[in-house]
Amino acid sequence: MGVIGKTLRFTLGMALGVGIGMVAASLLAPQDGKITREQIQARIDQMMQAARAAQQQREKELLDYWEEQIRNKSK
Repeated sequence: MGVIGKTLRFTLGMALGVGIGMVAASLLAPQDGKITREQIQARIDQMMQAARAAQQQREKELLDYWEEQIRNKSK
């Protein structure tokens, strides 16, 4: 069996495993899918808000540094 055959078997096995995992997760989930999606969306919103705050802070730091460099060169 060549590389292509091994790759194909691996890919099919992985797809089968993912499918079985999805079915098992949906059958064994402790709560409704809508609640889970809402929790995931809330967590994503929190992460995006934190990322925006970090970006704004870094932009301020870089602007302050840039202004300081300009002031030092002017002296």
